Amino acid sequence: MKLKSFMEFINESENTNADFIKRIATFLLNKVKDSSKDESHEYSVFAKSEFTSPFEFDLFLELRRDSNPDLDSDSHFNGLSWEITNFNNLGYCIDANTIMNGGDLLIPEIRIHLILNPRKEPISYEQLFYRLIDILTHETNHLDQHGINRDAFNVQPSTKKDRDAAKKSYKYFLLPDEIESMIEGMYIKSKESGKELDIIFLDYLSPFINNGFMKPSELEEVMNTWIIRSLEVYPDAKFSNNATKIINSI
Repeated sequence: MKLKSFMEFINESENTNADFIKRIATFLLNKVKDSSKDESHEYSVFAKSEFTSPFEFDLFLELRRDSNPDLDSDSHFNGLSWEITNFNNLGYCIDANTIMNGGDLLIPEIRIHLILNPRKEPISYEQLFYRLIDILTHETNHLDQHGINRDAFNVQPSTKKDRDAAKKSYKYFLLPDEIESMIEGMYIKSKESGKELDIIFLDYLSPFINNGFMKPSELEEVMNTWIIRSLEVYPDAKFSNNATKIINSI
């Protein structure tokens, strides 16, 4: 029997996880397509699933359709005003949270909130699919960082003190555990969509500039950090010519 090399083992594991994520993203998108197109100010749980492998967690998709949402009055997006840029450009806004070790919660939960503009369906489905892949990869990476799914070789999670201090500034994007999860999610999205990784970074971060959450100099710091880290962990990542200056400076 031929023993696998370390890199073959790692690549096989990554491919298995990526296939798992793609199947979930397809399942969720099909749920969205089959759901009622009626507009509502209330969320409905359109998908609930339990998983035990390769991660143990419960997954919830909470969805509502609204062609003109007021995010300030939304029960979930009222603190995420930059998402209106995504809604206007893409036809949806989406956010996800991983909940672990909360009270009596033994099994981690991933909760996804989605507002869809019914006037932009089905055009919005393709980009939504890639974004679901990104989000699911990101959140399951957090499952690797602590709790019952912890991988001892993964980055240590940030302390509550560090997260609270960074939450309302661009420094949130520079927390070690967020860097790992964000880069992995967008790397897989890049591979699936064929879009250069730095362009995906910029697409994700631009709404924070438009909203005033982040300054141009802070955007540059985050981009530099993410690109450099991507080169270290994903040497096959594809970059545009815009990233050449950063790459050549290493």
